[in-house]
Amino acid sequence: MMKEILWLSGIVTLPLMTYMLINETRFKKNIVIGVTLPNQAREDEDVQKELKVFRKAILIADAVLLVLAVFGYLSVPKTLTMTSWMIWLLLSIAVPYIPYVRTNARLKQLKQQKGWRQKNDVVRVDTSALAGQSWLSPLYFVVPVIIALVPVLFDRSLMFMYITMSLLCALFGLSYRYLYRNKAEMVDENTELTMVLTQLRRYAWGKMWLVTSYSMALYSLAGWLSLNNFVIGIILTILLTVGICWFALRLEMKLRRQQEKLTADSGSGWYVDDDDYWLGGLLYNNPNDSRLIINSRIGMNTSINMANPAGKLILALTVLLLVCLPFMGIYGDYMSTQPIEIAVENETLKADLGMIHYDIAASDIKEIRLLETLPEGLNKVAGIGMDDLIQGRFSSTEFGNLTVLADPQKGPFILIVTGEKTWMLGTRDGNQTKKLYEQLIGLLN
Repeated sequence: MMKEILWLSGIVTLPLMTYMLINETRFKKNIVIGVTLPNQAREDEDVQKELKVFRKAILIADAVLLVLAVFGYLSVPKTLTMTSWMIWLLLSIAVPYIPYVRTNARLKQLKQQKGWRQKNDVVRVDTSALAGQSWLSPLYFVVPVIIALVPVLFDRSLMFMYITMSLLCALFGLSYRYLYRNKAEMVDENTELTMVLTQLRRYAWGKMWLVTSYSMALYSLAGWLSLNNFVIGIILTILLTVGICWFALRLEMKLRRQQEKLTADSGSGWYVDDDDYWLGGLLYNNPNDSRLIINSRIGMNTSINMANPAGKLILALTVLLLVCLPFMGIYGDYMSTQPIEIAVENETLKADLGMIHYDIAASDIKEIRLLETLPEGLNKVAGIGMDDLIQGRFSSTEFGNLTVLADPQKGPFILIVTGEKTWMLGTRDGNQTKKLYEQLIGLLN
């Protein structure tokens, strides 16, 4: 199941990435591929040639990535699923932006050659005092916080998840109010246009955070409602994920169309040009701006100021995370194929897998059972949930909270009850697990 989910999610996502990037070739707020150009450039033959080359490069790059994803799904051995998918994920993030950065550089060259570069003394306007700029009441976000906690009244096995979802709802409410920054809404000297663009962005921004908060509340309810049926849980999770992704894409593209329509006639006279602060059209780097978080120029997203020390740190951590993706995949595949070592040493049960170590003193064991199948209603609370490995904190309708280390496909499993915890352990060899169980019975007797 894990292999199918990983590769199919990538295959489905690629067309959306292609669509988003090709949309960058449409002028919005005088900007195309991260470069600000005058109105006359929209029909310029050289500009259109570069945009055509970019669209072709994106289609080729994403077609190659799609072929690699299909190959990975059909041909890569199951033991290399995580490694191959993580490498593919890194490529899918990086490769499409190679033609983006190249085209951004080429358009900037054309801009310089044709004398279109415009230096502005003022490139932003404070819109906080403009009329009609009201914020959503915090009460709108309190409701999903409460909804996410409702399952706690009926089930304590997934309490960690319910509380986490509730905290996320609260965090999203704070993000709506405090991560928004009035930046780059001024396109030209038209103050009324600036106000309208700001209102549209803020409306989309608030709507997205509000829907995301309620989605987290629904995730919490879905986890509770699917306690006794893993399949229902998967279906509800997929439906919610697809729903929120569809909504976010639809909202983003609607805002972009509005920005494109409202600024269709801009750029003939004076217009804002702050390209010098945008590296490759993607990264904001303005040492004269003390803020860490600013609005992206297009759509409803925000960006990080790389000139801010915290911005440099965030960029470094992001790059490090991307570089580590293949190694994370290697580690995941290693964990799913290595033997789970469980043995009794000095009247202590020791379970080991890689860096995972569990010790259970024989004197602490109150009850021990051999389970031929997985417990009913087994759900992950925190840890690893792969086809070949389940580890961490789980809950079940049959035994409540469990600390687990086992291969779910290789039963039987040993259930151990101590004074503080209930454990479920299993090796990757059923006969070895049975012998271990008999050894423990003899030790306890």
